[in-house]
Amino acid sequence: MAAVNHLAQLAADISSNVAVLTEYIEANKLPQPSFDADGPSHPIPDDSGDAAVARAALIEATKALHTLAVGPSETTIYFNLPELYFVGAMGTLCHYKIPQNVPLQGSISYAELASKTGFPENLLPRFVRMAAANYYFAEPQEGFVAHSAFSKPLAIDEKKQAAIWFRHTELIPTVAKLIDMVEQFPDSSEPTETAFHMAFGGTFFGHKETHIDHMIKFGYAMDTFTSGYSDSGEAIAKAFAWEDLPEGSLVLDIGGGTGHIAAAIAEAHPHLKFEVQDYEKLGEESKKLMASRGLSDRVGFRVHSFFEPEPVKGAAVYFFRNIFHDWSDLYCSKFLKHVVDAMGPDSRVVICDIVVPPVNTTSKIAASRVHALDLQMWSSFNAKERSEKDWEQLIASVDSRLTIEKVIGQPKMRRDSLTVLQLKK
Repeated sequence: MAAVNHLAQLAADISSNVAVLTEYIEANKLPQPSFDADGPSHPIPDDSGDAAVARAALIEATKALHTLAVGPSETTIYFNLPELYFVGAMGTLCHYKIPQNVPLQGSISYAELASKTGFPENLLPRFVRMAAANYYFAEPQEGFVAHSAFSKPLAIDEKKQAAIWFRHTELIPTVAKLIDMVEQFPDSSEPTETAFHMAFGGTFFGHKETHIDHMIKFGYAMDTFTSGYSDSGEAIAKAFAWEDLPEGSLVLDIGGGTGHIAAAIAEAHPHLKFEVQDYEKLGEESKKLMASRGLSDRVGFRVHSFFEPEPVKGAAVYFFRNIFHDWSDLYCSKFLKHVVDAMGPDSRVVICDIVVPPVNTTSKIAASRVHALDLQMWSSFNAKERSEKDWEQLIASVDSRLTIEKVIGQPKMRRDSLTVLQLKK
């Protein structure tokens, strides 16, 4: 039996998917993907149908082709070495505010850039060249730096720099403690027994409380992640049938931060009222946000910890977004029980979080991202991303009357799913 020519098959897949993507870009008069500073930040819209499917397949096939072409031996020799120092270089460059000191158009000399930022001139080229080898920044001529399509957004939006800061400053030290966590706390459910705690001497959120600069940057990073690989408020506003709720129905956004998701849903569904529940320190920012969007009369804020009994009884929807994956089953069952105690006969719980797909049912790219997030949740919180079976077991442990009514996933949602819970009547 002849050996399968994986390289040729992958090359053919790449060619056919490039054709679909190119046809869509040209038909819709979109700019061509480019490394140049003025290149588009996203090749095509996420809701572009067959073109979006082709793009995902293209990304998967190019990764597979690259991996096969490099081969196991060379992959092991260079095992993530460039990626590791790329993260280190980018974190350091952002710390010195290099992105915003490189002009949006044209270039700047290393000497002038070093003088403006305080980055040692003898080291600056070495860091920039590591980044440029990964398409961040460019060196149009010897001794000069310019932006690329990938670095330019960092100069425009400080929140995008915070995403790099988070992975460089907080995740790398946490990852370095994974073996210690496996050996010392293999069966723990406690947020005090984590790799993050070993690295920083406190729980993830406790550390933010005592390091306000980290809290602010983490908030910025989360804004970036929300607009990128997570599901936006606009997507959530479309995915769930909010329009079917009666006039004046109350939706609680539990652990909702300043309420940017509640605001997006409120703007799309003006017949509903909302209450955001979270820490006191977020209240003023929430009120400012609602005032700026003309929602003060429809979106309120209540100081409340979801580990305390839920004070609002019989709300139409108790909404949690990316809360459960921060906590082990031990703690999730506690705050979900508080909500069950407050639910009325027609109440729903809507949980916006990942539902991990079964093994070998998704692409390697998608699986890699989901399992990276799962290990991040475990190492930072002793929590996890949950499969459908995990969700069923957690929900059953809280109350036998609580059942999953539906799960809303792709294509309405991008990464997360909306798991809708109801009480049996």
